[in-house]
Amino acid sequence: MTEKSSEHKDLLQDETLSQKLIKKGFWLYLFGYLIAPGGYLIRLLISNSPEVSVADVGILYSIISLISFLNVYNDLGLTESLQYFLPKFWIKKEYNHIKTTIYLSFLVQFGTAILIAFGLWFGSDWLAINYFHNPISVDILKYFCLYFLGINLFQTFQSIFIAFQKTFDYQLVEFIRMRSVVGFSFFCFLTNRGTIEWYSLNRLLGLGVGILIAGFIYYKNYHYSLMQGKFEWNKPMLKEYRKYALWSFIGLNISGIFGQIIQQLVLYFLGDESAGYFANFQSLFNIGFVLIGPIMSLIFPIVAEVMEKKDEKKLNLLISFFYSYFSVFTLSFSALLIALGPEIATVLFGEKFRLSGEISIWGTGFLIFNILSNFNFAILGGIGAVRQRVYILVGTLALTILISNLSIYLFGLLGAVVGFGVGYFFAWGLSLIYLKKKIYFQPDWKFIGSNVLIISILTLCIQNSKHLVFVIENNRRNNLLYLITIGIGFLLLIFLWNIKKYSLLKQEIRNLKKIT
Repeated sequence: MTEKSSEHKDLLQDETLSQKLIKKGFWLYLFGYLIAPGGYLIRLLISNSPEVSVADVGILYSIISLISFLNVYNDLGLTESLQYFLPKFWIKKEYNHIKTTIYLSFLVQFGTAILIAFGLWFGSDWLAINYFHNPISVDILKYFCLYFLGINLFQTFQSIFIAFQKTFDYQLVEFIRMRSVVGFSFFCFLTNRGTIEWYSLNRLLGLGVGILIAGFIYYKNYHYSLMQGKFEWNKPMLKEYRKYALWSFIGLNISGIFGQIIQQLVLYFLGDESAGYFANFQSLFNIGFVLIGPIMSLIFPIVAEVMEKKDEKKLNLLISFFYSYFSVFTLSFSALLIALGPEIATVLFGEKFRLSGEISIWGTGFLIFNILSNFNFAILGGIGAVRQRVYILVGTLALTILISNLSIYLFGLLGAVVGFGVGYFFAWGLSLIYLKKKIYFQPDWKFIGSNVLIISILTLCIQNSKHLVFVIENNRRNNLLYLITIGIGFLLLIFLWNIKKYSLLKQEIRNLKKIT
């Protein structure tokens, strides 16, 4: 083991829990709110391009869904394993272990990525004819073969940044990547190059810019500190590392199927046009996670560090705090989508995607289970319960596939939405049962219950009065202004309802400051 020299940076500074959540959370949310509109701007440009049909949107996002699923196989669980072990090795000053695991993770991941990319490239004609049933998908698949290789390298850099809780670096490179894609997409939209092939190529070009910036930051700020040790084939350490990665891989594989299975089932059973409607429904559904996701990415490394320091009090307080506030925020956002789903979809994506908003009325009620199940799984990963997480996901996946096939057969596109939501409900319920056995935490049920009451009343008021405001034939800018006004008013009323609770929030933050 090599001792750390004075010229090497301390990548994992000792801070209180409040410092981690406020300071690091600031960068997560600042960039998160700057990044979030990017994905929706891209989708808005694609959906409103006259050259692009609903079926084209279905093909593009079904291919993206397939790539996301295959990304699990090139990962092999090593990304999460790296995030779990790097802070532990750094705290113990085991620099040889750090260098060894980074090298092995990169070599294995990139090797599998090459094999999968070759398979996609040479199988693109067959997939276009027999699976996507659309010849346009051949070129798109080939673009995404190169994208698949690049995203592997980009995510390796990101996993190192977030393992050491460097939220500024982590979000900065994602911001640059996304803004590059937005810039290229605007160029195509304004120069009459708005075909689905060009929009696919833009993702590859934006990723290239992101890789260059991420590589520069890594080399400047991390490389010398992380590479100060020696490559060492330590069998006990590697056995533990592989064991965690294996269970993480199985879990990610199952969750990858769970996350993408409905999109693929819709494409296969209902066709590419229905897949296009479902893809834009998912984009509405995922807005909530976009808003909460930034802080969620910090939960896993913080929990892993807390577990290494054996600080149960800090862990209990952390979970109780976030469960209460995540629940209320998610319920508030879900209510807006339930009340205004068709109007939001029409304003964002155009009248041809109104159906995406109509099915969101039935689907976004399940958003809270999506958010809280992801939170539960982040905690389970942080405490090392990856095997138990796999068991939960296996049960959830089996139920999701069974329910989705039956509901799609009976109810078509609406059935897909039901299967999608019920799957997240089971994921939340099963993960919560196990988590409660391992960790004591107590959400503020009175706070949550009172907000359910006021949110329900406001939602009914909006649903029964929105016809007085929205006229679909009106200028979309006017309708967008109405949406923003209603949304701000809705959230302001909830804020006023909770004004006493927010004053107590200062005391909760003081409690976090006391725990180092």
